[in-house]
Amino acid sequence: MLSALFLTCRLAAALLPAAANSTAAAPGAVTITVAPSRVLLEERAGSHLNFDFAVQAGPDSLWLSKVEVSVYDRSGALVLRKFVDNNGFSPSVSSLSHRVFAPGQVALVFNPFHTFAPDVEVARLAYTFEFQDAKRKAVTQALDVTPERYQPRAALKIPITGRLLIWDGHDENAHHRRLDFHHPVAQQVGIRSNFMRYAHDFVVVNDKGETHGGDGKKNTDYPGFDQPVHAPAAGRVVAAYSAQSDNDNGQDYFNPGDMVGKDPLLLYGNYLVLDHGNGEFSLLGHLRQNSLVVKVGDEVRPDQVLARIGSSGSSYFPHLHYELRTGAAMNVEGLPAYFTKFRLVRGSRSRTVPSGTVDSGDIVVQERK
Repeated sequence: MLSALFLTCRLAAALLPAAANSTAAAPGAVTITVAPSRVLLEERAGSHLNFDFAVQAGPDSLWLSKVEVSVYDRSGALVLRKFVDNNGFSPSVSSLSHRVFAPGQVALVFNPFHTFAPDVEVARLAYTFEFQDAKRKAVTQALDVTPERYQPRAALKIPITGRLLIWDGHDENAHHRRLDFHHPVAQQVGIRSNFMRYAHDFVVVNDKGETHGGDGKKNTDYPGFDQPVHAPAAGRVVAAYSAQSDNDNGQDYFNPGDMVGKDPLLLYGNYLVLDHGNGEFSLLGHLRQNSLVVKVGDEVRPDQVLARIGSSGSSYFPHLHYELRTGAAMNVEGLPAYFTKFRLVRGSRSRTVPSGTVDSGDIVVQERK
């Protein structure tokens, strides 16, 4: 079996275009930058990284053939080395978000090496990108990434009470994570960064994990609709909007054009932004129309009711969008959120989490006394 697999890989490699030996990229051949420049490390049963590579081809088209990373600990010792390449009939490099770069084009390549086991100390990551140009000449580019472990200063609590499903978090498959801010549509509406990089969509569910009754077409089919939204921590209201109609029963009132001419945060429909201090802001979105009970300038206390769950803005059904971020405007950066005193449910078992992160698919219970 091993020999057959080896032969298959060799055959597939033989059918690919030949390449010269790799050489360092000629000046201007390719430019690769890390986005965001400040790379944060989120700790949850290991280390999780959430950043992108902005790749810009020079005067020639480029085809990405390999990405390799070497992980080093604080002493400088090599911990492990991983790569994706074009070997095999279904090469792993094809899983990357972009592989072909036209001259002068900037495109995002989502970091393929994002999760490391608890026993892997991640102090420095050395990346190597290998390309081929139109003449099949190999071009390589290397860059280092030094991540920073991040713990928010605000003592955050999940903003909704009860049993919740993280419908979409920020793992590698989540749409929050895969916001390609170099996409033409994103550029057109003014998106220049991934502000929702660490976002969560909280959905109220029943004991069976069901999100709704009936056919799910009406907002009232969802037990979460009109449920209270609480302040995740103390803060001051610095931005708010509440006049957007809720999408309901097939009616979609979200207009992306409003984001350009009126308010970019209307992506979230009705929203609220809290300044917790220390450069940490909470954004709560898709709130029910006219449900806000606070206004800009108000100081709020932890657990205070702020609004109610709706389905406004870019929303398909009632839920709460939550993100911790570096500012109140659109083009800021996301921050990892660690919530306190919730229960993580694993089937018939559950455990109390004093402080920790949550992500896509998790079922949690947040209680308030």
